[in-house]
Amino acid sequence: MRLHRLTMTAFGPFPHTVSVDFEALTADGLFLIHGDTGAGKTTILDGICFALYGSVPGFRDDAKSLHSQHAAVGVGPRVELDVTLTNRRLLISRSPEWMRPRRRGSGTTRQQALIEIVEQLPDRTEFVTRDHREAADLIRAETGLDVQQFCQVVLLPQGGFARFLQASADDRQGLLRRLFDIEIFTRAEGWLAEHRTQLGQQERAALGTIRDLTQRFAEVVKVEVPADLDKPDTLSELDAWAAVHRNRAADLAEALAQNMAVGTAEEQRLDQVRQAAATLAGQQREYQAAVQQRDELTTRKPERDRWKRQLDSARAAATLKPYLDQVDRRHTDLDLLRRTTIEHLASLPADVAVLPDRIALTVPDGGDAVDVADLDVDALTRAEQTRTTQLRAAEAAIDSEARRTTLRGQRTAVGKKLEDLASRSEKVNARLVELPVEHAEITGRREQALAVAADREAAELRLDEAQKQAKACKRRDDLTAQLATAEEERRTAVDRHQAAEARHLDVRQRRLAGMAAELAGELRPGQPCGVCGSPEHPEPAQAAADAVSAADEDHAKTEAGELLDERRSAEITVERINAQLNEVTETVGDLTAAHAKSTVTEARKAVRAATEATKLADELGTHLETLDVMLADQHREAADIGRDEAVANAQQAALTAQITELDETIDAVRGQDKTLRVRVTRLTGEIAEVRTAATNLGQWLQAGRELADAHREAQHHLHLSEFADTVAARAAALTDPEIVDLQKRIDAFDGEYHQAAGRAQDPTLLAAAHQPSPDVEGSEQTYQAARLRATELHAQHGLAVEQHDRLKQLGPDLVNALAQWRPIRAEYEIANRLAQLVEGKSSDSGTRMTLSTYVLTHRFRHVVTAANTRLGQVTHNRYLLRHVTESDTGRRAGRNGLGLSVVDAWTGQERRPATLSGGETFLVSLCLALGLSDVVLAEAGGTQLGSLFVDEGFGTLDQEALDQVLDALDGLRSGGRTVGLVSHVAELRRRIPSRLYVRKTATGSTVAVETQAID
Repeated sequence: MRLHRLTMTAFGPFPHTVSVDFEALTADGLFLIHGDTGAGKTTILDGICFALYGSVPGFRDDAKSLHSQHAAVGVGPRVELDVTLTNRRLLISRSPEWMRPRRRGSGTTRQQALIEIVEQLPDRTEFVTRDHREAADLIRAETGLDVQQFCQVVLLPQGGFARFLQASADDRQGLLRRLFDIEIFTRAEGWLAEHRTQLGQQERAALGTIRDLTQRFAEVVKVEVPADLDKPDTLSELDAWAAVHRNRAADLAEALAQNMAVGTAEEQRLDQVRQAAATLAGQQREYQAAVQQRDELTTRKPERDRWKRQLDSARAAATLKPYLDQVDRRHTDLDLLRRTTIEHLASLPADVAVLPDRIALTVPDGGDAVDVADLDVDALTRAEQTRTTQLRAAEAAIDSEARRTTLRGQRTAVGKKLEDLASRSEKVNARLVELPVEHAEITGRREQALAVAADREAAELRLDEAQKQAKACKRRDDLTAQLATAEEERRTAVDRHQAAEARHLDVRQRRLAGMAAELAGELRPGQPCGVCGSPEHPEPAQAAADAVSAADEDHAKTEAGELLDERRSAEITVERINAQLNEVTETVGDLTAAHAKSTVTEARKAVRAATEATKLADELGTHLETLDVMLADQHREAADIGRDEAVANAQQAALTAQITELDETIDAVRGQDKTLRVRVTRLTGEIAEVRTAATNLGQWLQAGRELADAHREAQHHLHLSEFADTVAARAAALTDPEIVDLQKRIDAFDGEYHQAAGRAQDPTLLAAAHQPSPDVEGSEQTYQAARLRATELHAQHGLAVEQHDRLKQLGPDLVNALAQWRPIRAEYEIANRLAQLVEGKSSDSGTRMTLSTYVLTHRFRHVVTAANTRLGQVTHNRYLLRHVTESDTGRRAGRNGLGLSVVDAWTGQERRPATLSGGETFLVSLCLALGLSDVVLAEAGGTQLGSLFVDEGFGTLDQEALDQVLDALDGLRSGGRTVGLVSHVAELRRRIPSRLYVRKTATGSTVAVETQAID
């Protein structure tokens, strides 16, 4: 990894865009990042880490926002890193999540984090991704490190050295787990444990199957289950135990099969005897029943003969029935036609006199005495002719009546038109009076509105001036409040600066007072004094208890300088606000905000009134134009109404004369009827009634002739039959269902008699009747006893066969279950031994460590070895680190194999890291961190990271130790790595010419690249 340039905007303490040119800084392979405390030195490292991984190291990543508090409103945080990763030059731009101002309205809204990666090729740039997940995968693939490994390997953090050195074994294990990829070993531990669990479950399932099968086998043969089924010896004997019981069941089934065959043969023989006895007894009963039925039917033969004679008479009468029925129908038809015709004739109008005496028809059955000869048939013809003549005259006059109706409708329409014209004339005359009055009123209102609208332009000018005055008053009041605040901040800044200057002078005086002791502290035996040049120093001055150093003076001076900047900034702010206030005051004078606001309100009212008056004048002008048009329309409409009234009056008079003439013509033809159509309807109906009466009279005459013919035919056929008269024939007649029923009774009697006689002569039944009666009940009892015995034998044999079949099925199942269990048991024993070994619980394990812990311990040995390589160099082989395990200490603290001690070659003793001094702790911690960095890089596949940053800790070193550390870091530089140191130690500024100065001010921090050595 090679860094080219880092650019940050509104990030951390940097409110503006700052850029770090690492090409210039890393030319010598070693550079220094220095500045005051809190200036933002570590933020440079945060920017690199954030650009790559989207987070910053340690607890600082928990900050709510990385947005600079000094940045201008609306300027968002952004980091851009130009870096080469494994021969790919990438430009990575990131923006963290921050709260930006809303584009519309007030308040803020959340701006999501953004990422963009562009690859810079020799001839072009190529977009890579804007997706956070893809970016993380890309960085991890190119560097071979995650963010925690990167922070531990590349950005050696503040305080991180000592924490790793002095951590407990468990805490050290947690850090190493995050740095080294041991997931495959952890998964192996989990897989072996899970595999053992699965095999244990399979073995328990197999044993459960064996126990279940054995229990079912024992239930079938009704014996106890063998004890200790979980023991292998017992399981190996189950095959033989099952075979013995299967053989016993087979022998029992064979014996029962033989007994069952003997019992079944005896049951079949007795069944045949039982059936023969039952058949004989049934034939004897059937013969006795047939003889008895034949005798009973012989006694009922006279009744059958009577049925036969009745049936013959009914069939003879059936031949006369159609002729007799015809006579009855003709009588009925004649009576009906007579009554209908007479009733119809009686309903005719009074002038149609057909009946001889109409009064006789009012009594019951009065029409029966009327004969056709008594009727005046010609009266019907005369009545039809008279009404036909009247109908033709009425139909001819109907057209005149329709025309009269049309004329009456036209006259009514003309009358309504005259009424409408009169109403319209009244409204038009009234409107002609109202419109001039309304026109004059609106004209006056429009002139008033135009007078008010003329002042609109002047009112708008007054409003604009009043608004400017009001804004100026508010600006003056706001600046007055700001000035008071700024004055208070200026007084505070002056007080703080004066106090800091006093402290600086005090520290300077105290240092000058102790300068002799300070110079004496730099003396070395045999070396010349820097003041007098003497190599001997008999009485060097001693430092006082309250002596101060150059660093103390520098600190006091720096503090005073910073507070002076704050004082000047506060004074500039006061002057700026005071100038703005004077400018505004000259504009508004002593005008109050309330009075200015009142003036704006009054001016706004005047503008609104003028605007409304202009709008009203336009509306009224439009209304006046509308009134002029309406007045002209009313005059035209009045003239049109006068002409229409004259035409309508003439039409009404002409229609009345025509209607009077038609009334006289129609009344002469209508007679007593209400209208001509009523007369036509009446005459048409009366003609139809007369014609219907004539038709009915003709049908009456025809029915009389048909009745006479039916009488003659019926008498002819009666003389040819066996009956003396129609009464006898009607008495012998039966209905068709009665004839069918009588025939069925005769046929049923004959069938029963012939059947009974036939059965009584059957040879088989005659032979059975001459044999003795059989013992049916005794043979049935004997058969049932044999059947019960055979059933019991069959049931016993079925149970024995079922038992044998179940044992034949369970036996192979049990053998298969045992065969399946044996390899599972063997595999489980192997898996259990391996799982215990990787869990550190096996007696075969000498370390008693889990597999992942063992791998971490192995990695940690490499870390200690790499650290000792540098530690011997920087301590002149006085200190070495020693890897401590449980076997070395006998304490549980070393159980995970990650204990650590320091071997002191001067004393020959081992020491705990906590007993080292501050400078010693830094040296040992730095070497351990560098060793850890080397091993992590090697673990990541030998990734070459060309940059290393060491953050703070150099202030605890003396001159010699500092030289040794710098020599060790020079060794890294000679190996091709660029080393960046983060420190505020002044000695480093003198010794390292390539520097990045981070300067802190009240408005935020800035950076500057320094390449000149300091004398």
